[in-house]
Amino acid sequence: MRDTTLDTALNASGPDRERIFSLDVFRGLTILTMVFVNDVGHLQNIPAWMRHAPENSDSMTFVDLVFPAFLFIMGMSIPPALGRRLARGESVTRVLGHVLLRVFGLLVIGIFMVNIPQYRADLTGLSKAAWVLLLFLGVILVWNGYPHTVGRIRWLFLGLRLGGIALLTVLAAVYRGGQEGTWMQTSWWGILGLIGWAYLIAAGIFLLFGARTAVLVGAVGLLTAVFVGDKTGALGFLGRLHDYVNVGGHWGGHGAIAVAGMVLGTLFLDSSLARRPGRRILWMLVMGLGLMAGGFLFRPLYGISKVQATPTWCLYSAGICCFVFAVLYWLVDVKGIRRWSFFLSPAGRDPLLAFILPSIVASLLTLVGIEYLNTHFNNGVPAIIRSVVFALFIVALTDLLYRLRVRLHL
Repeated sequence: MRDTTLDTALNASGPDRERIFSLDVFRGLTILTMVFVNDVGHLQNIPAWMRHAPENSDSMTFVDLVFPAFLFIMGMSIPPALGRRLARGESVTRVLGHVLLRVFGLLVIGIFMVNIPQYRADLTGLSKAAWVLLLFLGVILVWNGYPHTVGRIRWLFLGLRLGGIALLTVLAAVYRGGQEGTWMQTSWWGILGLIGWAYLIAAGIFLLFGARTAVLVGAVGLLTAVFVGDKTGALGFLGRLHDYVNVGGHWGGHGAIAVAGMVLGTLFLDSSLARRPGRRILWMLVMGLGLMAGGFLFRPLYGISKVQATPTWCLYSAGICCFVFAVLYWLVDVKGIRRWSFFLSPAGRDPLLAFILPSIVASLLTLVGIEYLNTHFNNGVPAIIRSVVFALFIVALTDLLYRLRVRLHL
């Protein structure tokens, strides 16, 4: 979810060579909000605005902004990260290979995670909690960022990575789920899988056309049109592909959000005409207004729906992300007011680890027989407080594991 070259590329862009702390803050804020809403959403007597809006309600809540914020931030990282690879002499083919490897990893983890609810321990002999823990142990072993070294330690790290691959292979082989005890299904690919598809679309556009702002803005419009084409049947020639991926939503809608983020990412490149903070903020605001206007015009056709990834939801979400990042950039980087955000940086450093930690903690508690949270603080205001505390705990745990060199790089 986060390219390790991002910070370096951003540090080296612009005449002031400033570090874009606001991007770390934005990422950390998104992770913190995600952990909170995922936990509080399963509790009772919670206000409707703290839950996802119903699929056909033609509305959205702040909860519906968490996932598109991931897509938007990912899109922002693409121009500096991939641009840096190209600038240091890597061929387009090699960079494309890097992109495809990341997409493959996101799809694999996404498929595993989306099949967790249907897992049947009675058909495998392994409890769900144990299977989930082994799953994420395998993820950590495969995608941990091991230190670059030589000698026997290097072979040890390689052995750990290969061991993780073997573990995931075994877990996939023994999996049985659903009423009929079938093997894993692609279903909707999971959150990480959807991020992977959007990354493929956005990165592919960047490799084809580079950091041309006008082209990227046009690509947002074209990807929005893909949703319309899918809905009207114009993309029926894609045939069986529709059985595996929601072309209009997953590729068109989510891709449009990621590419909108790419537009903001280009503002921090040396080639950008917006070389000063004021010009950058102006571009962010103009982009946000344009996206909101587009969403308003599409609303009578398809309404607002996160589940369907309608154009209005996508464009509204991307527009709001533009406004939020403009405020954070002005506050944190331009004004230098950043002490308040100290608790957000740990999650911003390793978002993938923070994403899987709640499932790891829940499975550990189940294995050791601790059911306290299932019977206490799960109703009304106490439930909300419990979810806030849990989110802060996950952020702190992410920071601790990061210091212990558990750092997932996908």
